[in-house]
Amino acid sequence: MRKFYAPSHTVESLRDCLAQVEPVKLLGMELLKQGSLQPQGGWFPTGIARSQMVEAVIELVSYTRRCAYAATQISQLAAVPLTSVQLMEYGL
Repeated sequence: MRKFYAPSHTVESLRDCLAQVEPVKLLGMELLKQGSLQPQGGWFPTGIARSQMVEAVIELVSYTRRCAYAATQISQLAAVPLTSVQLMEYGL
């Protein structure tokens, strides 16, 4: 069994690691950004090919499912003791 926790890891090293992760570029989000640059007045962006819209929706649904799966996997991980962090408001 692999051991993922190492005492040398700190909250700061985790933050630094996560800060290096590049944002995911999704076609649907790019289309939303493009649509927000156009004048408002409708619910749906105009001028986008149907095939491109279908691809964007499939990509967003797939990404949502992967995120939900990752969240499920993370929720099943064993707790890791954080001995270097003091939570003063958790005094009860």
